[in-house]
Amino acid sequence: MTELLSILKLSKPERLVDQLQAVGYAFAIWRMPQQSEINMLISLKEVEQLEEFQLQDLNSGFLINQYADNHPVKPFYIQADIMIKSDKVTLSPSVQDSEIDAFKERIQISKPTTKKTVAQETGSSEYQKSVRKALDEIEKGTFEKVVLSRYRDEPLPSNFTTWSFFESIADKYENAFCSITHIPEKGLWIGATPELLISNDTDRFKTVALAGTKALTNGNKLSEIAWTQKEIEEQALVSRYIINCFKKIRLREFHEHGPKTIQAGNLAHLKTEFIVDYAEVDFDELADQMLHLLHPTSAVCGMPIEHTKPWIQQEENYDRAFYSGFLGPVNVERSTDLFVNLRCMKIDQGQVRFFAGAGITEDSDPHKEFEETELKMNILKSKL
Repeated sequence: MTELLSILKLSKPERLVDQLQAVGYAFAIWRMPQQSEINMLISLKEVEQLEEFQLQDLNSGFLINQYADNHPVKPFYIQADIMIKSDKVTLSPSVQDSEIDAFKERIQISKPTTKKTVAQETGSSEYQKSVRKALDEIEKGTFEKVVLSRYRDEPLPSNFTTWSFFESIADKYENAFCSITHIPEKGLWIGATPELLISNDTDRFKTVALAGTKALTNGNKLSEIAWTQKEIEEQALVSRYIINCFKKIRLREFHEHGPKTIQAGNLAHLKTEFIVDYAEVDFDELADQMLHLLHPTSAVCGMPIEHTKPWIQQEENYDRAFYSGFLGPVNVERSTDLFVNLRCMKIDQGQVRFFAGAGITEDSDPHKEFEETELKMNILKSKL
């Protein structure tokens, strides 16, 4: 056990993170919004993609769900066989001695070299052309709003270290859920997302509507941000989507707070909170039902989903994978906290892929929407 503890200390985690990735272990590292404590869990087993499950029945772990897996959701489940928090290591009772011995042996393997890949992206003209197509569909009444995303691939800098990068974004974006997630064959994902999908504990359930984007410059105060009709309506659509989900399960006892302006890095957004107090309502399956109904939210897909989702798949012509899906700890310290996977990037084979999207409504301007995606990509790119 002493040898295992020396390997797993988070006071010097750089080598541990690299080795876990190199030898093929699934793991997750995260820091909750407005907190300083870093959590890490490692799975010693093959990662399972859940088909039918109840959140409350899962052991402590970490979920990450692809954008396209919905109705029902099918998250990948990284079980917390090893849990690390402030250098305190906890082993799951189900872990076998043979698994620990194999882990200690494999973690000593040298890190393999990675190959470089060619840079590519969804460029300005291509993206703006897609926005114009979306505006035509909105005018025809096909949908009210659609969220179009794009990506950019770049070579990973030779001096990049996963842990140092994570520390830099966790230090900079205190209001975000900052994370590293690795599943073999799925790449390494790093992000700093401002958007909560669901939070659930013994006392309450919570979700938020987050939309509208403004760049913050030096000296800007949140109280001085002037929102346009386009941004106000975009955020209102997300709020109405959440309320409609409550209506589908016949839940009326919820508290709505907002919208208010919040800061996420150098961007401002409009945010409304929806809270259900379990002292006021008895609903054991609320978190499960809302998770299946909410994902993908209108903030990452649009409205109505039955029209926007197939249109997005055809028009974007690339796989979002975990971008705009959801991720977060489940049943860790009696709480489940899942976030929409925004402001994220994927690292694989010496390449980093950035993602960003913008909500297109009838008042959208193609050039401004492209600029918004640039601002969002730069949240992480500026720290690379």
